[in-house]
Amino acid sequence: MAIAEEKGIISEVDGVKVVFQAFDLPNSRIVHGNVFPLALNVSKVSGAQVTVDEQANALRDLSRRGITTDLMNKHGALIIRGARDPSARAFSVLVHAAEEGRDHKPYDQLGLAGSRTVHDKEVFSASESPQHLWIHQHNEYSRYTRFPSNIHFFCSEAADEGGESPFAHSAEFFERVNEEMPEFVEEANKKGLISPDVYRAPGKEAKNFIFTWAGPLAFGRDIKPGDDMETKKAKAEKQAARLTPHFWWLDDDQLEVHQEVPAMRRHPATGKPVWFNSLAGRYGTAWDRGATDPPYLGDDGMAFPPATYRDGSAIPKKYLHRNWEISKEIQVLVKAQPGDLALVDNYQVAHGRAPWTKGNRKILVSMWDTDNPEEKIRDY
Repeated sequence: MAIAEEKGIISEVDGVKVVFQAFDLPNSRIVHGNVFPLALNVSKVSGAQVTVDEQANALRDLSRRGITTDLMNKHGALIIRGARDPSARAFSVLVHAAEEGRDHKPYDQLGLAGSRTVHDKEVFSASESPQHLWIHQHNEYSRYTRFPSNIHFFCSEAADEGGESPFAHSAEFFERVNEEMPEFVEEANKKGLISPDVYRAPGKEAKNFIFTWAGPLAFGRDIKPGDDMETKKAKAEKQAARLTPHFWWLDDDQLEVHQEVPAMRRHPATGKPVWFNSLAGRYGTAWDRGATDPPYLGDDGMAFPPATYRDGSAIPKKYLHRNWEISKEIQVLVKAQPGDLALVDNYQVAHGRAPWTKGNRKILVSMWDTDNPEEKIRDY
């Protein structure tokens, strides 16, 4: 049976006793009376180090018993330090154990405005943008009409300086925005959001964010070598239509896609409002590129159109800017170690990436979803 995480959580599989023991994580916060994120060290009860398979067996056991879900509902994110194997294969084994034990399934990515490389089964590079760039707070795919319930990260290689993984609690985010800008929250709730994205044509990638509409995780999964441009575009349209009817072609074979989404939701387990959107991430990226004013073109030549209300009216810049500032004020910068696993509830935790100046950094990602309607995010 499980005991309080402060005393350790015990799992025994095939005679191997493993303990998940909480430890202090620098920069962690207290959100609604709970440590955010919760850090757990995994070892054998004897004190010996666990193998990847032993850690996976223990994770699957905790998930089957409902403990993983309970902890994630309570803390939002878990930082699990155990086997210290930094390989993509280890990540795949661990994340499959944790999520299959909860009867969750891999998330089918669609419309990715970024680039990712497959490293193992359901394991991808988290981001391939240049190391000097911030990736600002966002819930994964929250500006889309489809999104995963969970997103998990794994440290394969840690930078010597910088490269922290920032996490922000979306319930705390909502409370701060609502406290400081209640009129913005009211308007956003009433009108909803439109999140525009402009995808470049294949062969015409931008300097910093190298992606096109033809990417296999964007809209190009059916595109084959030898397809001419019109065939590629027709295939891309079929995939874009799975997300939204609002898309059209621009000059130079660029594709603009608009998705209508709420600005906030409610968490299925806690019932608390969550600021589930990508406003901070979009604005912060545009700010870094000098593109927060018309015509919203960055110093890299890329278009960064701002989010608007669903009726097409502009969101005042003062709201977008303060929203971005709040995201930085509440974020927890986690300095991961090789082999660290982060299990993240995408509904109530936003994430980002800090730049790094020394060494190499390699963070992997895996996304999962649930078919259980009781676990699905709620309307506000």
